[in-house]
Amino acid sequence: MLQVGLPRAVLAGSFTLLIAMGLLASSYGPLLPAIQDRFSVSAFETGVLVSTLPAGSIFAILGCAWLQHRVSTRLLLQASSLLLVGGLIGLALAPRWELLLVGGVAIGLGYGGATTLANGVIAAAYARRRATFLLNLQNGIFGLGAVVGPVCVTLLPDGSGRLAWLGYAVLAVAAAVLFAALPLTSLASPDRVDSGRNPSQPACSGGFDVNHQATRSGRLVGFGFLFACFIAVEISTAAWATTHLDAVGSSVSAVALATSLFYAGLATGRLGAAVLGLRIDPGPLLAGSTILATLMLTLSYLAPCGGVGYVLVGIAIGPVFPTGLAWVSLDQQHARHPIATVLVAGNAGGMVLPPVVGAVIGTVGAQAAPLPIAVTCALGAVVAVLLARGTPAPRTAS
Repeated sequence: MLQVGLPRAVLAGSFTLLIAMGLLASSYGPLLPAIQDRFSVSAFETGVLVSTLPAGSIFAILGCAWLQHRVSTRLLLQASSLLLVGGLIGLALAPRWELLLVGGVAIGLGYGGATTLANGVIAAAYARRRATFLLNLQNGIFGLGAVVGPVCVTLLPDGSGRLAWLGYAVLAVAAAVLFAALPLTSLASPDRVDSGRNPSQPACSGGFDVNHQATRSGRLVGFGFLFACFIAVEISTAAWATTHLDAVGSSVSAVALATSLFYAGLATGRLGAAVLGLRIDPGPLLAGSTILATLMLTLSYLAPCGGVGYVLVGIAIGPVFPTGLAWVSLDQQHARHPIATVLVAGNAGGMVLPPVVGAVIGTVGAQAAPLPIAVTCALGAVVAVLLARGTPAPRTAS
């Protein structure tokens, strides 16, 4: 039974919103070739469209960090949902490239707000392993929605795939309605959510000492770099999987379902990590996932194995984001807005890497698409291992 740290309406609305976000995020990749033809733009420019999502997210996350102490989280969650609705309508119907980019930014604003609020309140409301479980479950639901997104696009007649985004807007509206059940006075900030921890338990299970503030600040920088790498890896892999498999001569079915296969692996990895997270602390779980992800991406470049390769990449990458949020919440309990900090850093990485991959494709060909993604993943894995080795042992069991 779920702990009463959050009202059920918040969890129901969050899960619904995460499904919509999964659907829309996974629809970019399959639609990029059609968008490129429709608006006569280059691979680099379509990479810029993908980057509008993390770019808008950065502004939303910063805005939420400032507003959470002033505005009810219910209103912020509803505003994020409605921004997603507006952006989805724009992406579906925009007649010009510039308007399409505006729609992408609106989606980024809603996406960033929903990400920081829906994940932040869970990370703050539950103890270490319970938070790891719920965050992996919630983001696993995101992955399940993402599996269906490319299928929705392919079911529509040629040239009308963008209209799938209109259907996703309905779910975002439903989420906004569910959030209305949350009292306006509730959850003014994740910092004020009842964490469900024993009052006699130290606020930081690793033992907080003001003399270690510099060390903890350095660790927060490390977490920021880790998120920058892996949000960039996740966004870029989803965006360019279809293009890569088409270039290396994979089967028609593998190319058509490339993004769905990646997100199927992502959902599997997160749901599996939800179970493992009840038994394994976030640090070791995340470090192992990052190493495996690096190996799988390297394999997809050196020896492409079609859709199966992207399933394996998704399984490996899946646990990184939600497990990382649980780890940051535990490790940085005395920092100001640690979740917002790492999400801003992560979305900065997600804004930079897709155009870089597009530039590599334009220079040496789409068969090299996994290479810059694998290099980025390797950098993140090194940081994850260093952070895990430097994690203090907890004084009390969670």
